[in-house]
Amino acid sequence: MTEYLLNQDNKQSRFSIEDPTVMTIGTFDGLHTGHRKVISKICDRAKVVNKKSLLVTFRPHPLSVLSSKQAPRLLSTHEEKREMLDKSGLDYVAFLRFDNHLASYDPKKFVKDILVNQLGLSELVVGYDHRFGKARAGDAALLELLGREMNFSLEVMLPVQRNGRPISSSLIRNALATGDVKSANLDLGRPYALAGEVVAGKKRGRKLGFPTANIRVSDAPNETKLIPCEGIYAVNVEIDSNLYMGALHIGPKPTFRESDKVLEVHLLDFDMDIYDKEIKVEFIEYIRGILSFEDVPDLISQMKRDIEKTRVVLEKRSTHLKAIV
Repeated sequence: MTEYLLNQDNKQSRFSIEDPTVMTIGTFDGLHTGHRKVISKICDRAKVVNKKSLLVTFRPHPLSVLSSKQAPRLLSTHEEKREMLDKSGLDYVAFLRFDNHLASYDPKKFVKDILVNQLGLSELVVGYDHRFGKARAGDAALLELLGREMNFSLEVMLPVQRNGRPISSSLIRNALATGDVKSANLDLGRPYALAGEVVAGKKRGRKLGFPTANIRVSDAPNETKLIPCEGIYAVNVEIDSNLYMGALHIGPKPTFRESDKVLEVHLLDFDMDIYDKEIKVEFIEYIRGILSFEDVPDLISQMKRDIEKTRVVLEKRSTHLKAIV
């Protein structure tokens, strides 16, 4: 995959017009199963017609520029998106730097100056609800007209559905916000994940008999990763390319009258120093919400039940995955 970054003046790293492209365009946050169907479509089509497949997306998310208060927390950071796209089979990916200059393009100018003249648009595949250009004034009907004028073809894909409703990044965010990671994972086609650095905590978990790794999730500028709702989760944790079972706590610690929101994970059957390591946490199942206990022994009893349930959930999942491989 060849990657291009187009700055606001749109003069850097242009495609050759000698390379006509089969293109799709969108934000593609999370690269869920609907997005991947579109990507497969343009990759397959490009091979048939001997052209190059190209995905055009934006950085940062357009809403972070147009209306920061409405900007969503992201399902995939820029680096995560790049890694997934690199494995997708695409020939090219172009990241358009989204700013007020780009936002001011009227739809026709955007298509002509960027998609056609710079990115070699020959065939375009978009989702049924795709909007573009200043004030999101462009739609599929306008693309149909522009295609006839500028000599490119258009295919509008119907949404991929699950349980009778379209899969979308917004619905996945809503599911994660309520702890419904099972639904989110089905729509994503993989477990939702967070990556972060293991940092020193208060070491209270070790004293309780359940040592935990405190995780710091860093936000890049204009890229705030979505953290699922508070609670206890069964998770898989990747450390140095090895996978371990874990019980993750997100939220405050009311039993100790601590209101700060923390992420900490207890790794099952694990006893190694992982301070300062970058780890990846995959959400598998929501176990319960945050509770306050009268005393520490009650908390310990609940933690034992949580860990036992976590072990059952993760071992069952592992057995199921092995059975279908």
